[in-house]
Amino acid sequence: MITHPWPRFTKEGFKKTKVPDDLYLDMAVAYNQARFTDIQQDYYYEEHYGHSVAGGSVAMYDNPRPFYLRANIQQHIFRRWAKRLQPMMEEWCGEELEFIQGYGIRSYMRDSILCVHRDEIQTHIISLIVHIDEYPDVKWPLDFIDHEGKHHEVTFEKQDMLMYESLCVHARSTPFMGEYYRNMYFHWCPVDWDPSPYEENTLRYKTIQEALDEV
Repeated sequence: MITHPWPRFTKEGFKKTKVPDDLYLDMAVAYNQARFTDIQQDYYYEEHYGHSVAGGSVAMYDNPRPFYLRANIQQHIFRRWAKRLQPMMEEWCGEELEFIQGYGIRSYMRDSILCVHRDEIQTHIISLIVHIDEYPDVKWPLDFIDHEGKHHEVTFEKQDMLMYESLCVHARSTPFMGEYYRNMYFHWCPVDWDPSPYEENTLRYKTIQEALDEV
């Protein structure tokens, strides 16, 4: 049960746009040098989701042993990219932000799903998905519930980025049907962010409908 309304920084809670060309070129160089040798397979059963998950929210359809691959990029590179992106994020959300974390490139495999969740309430408040690649050209929609309780299915092309309030419910509930799907992630929180009013709120759901029923 919600004990306090969720914060709202923007009208809808998300906005899809493009990574600036020169920055995307820098990311593409890093991607072309990346090697997906880091297998993330430490999974556990998460009762709130009703699935075994790896990395906190990655499950696989009808597979009790989920995993994904990751190509690690040095943090100083992520921080350089975040410094370029942060003014865009601050203009969008109307807040002065503190960069928390960037990671990836995460490579999801066939049959992957992302369980229905809100992000880390302490730190992951204003976030960014950068879509890097997929093979073959198979769209894998992001489920996103906006501030008015409307369910969106957001699809991506290469160079797309999605700015989103990461305490809004999101997931990828349709199993991925391609060979791989690759994203990077950036997370910020407002300066002087106080999570205490929201600490008892629900963060994990079994289904999109369960989350919609809460709104």
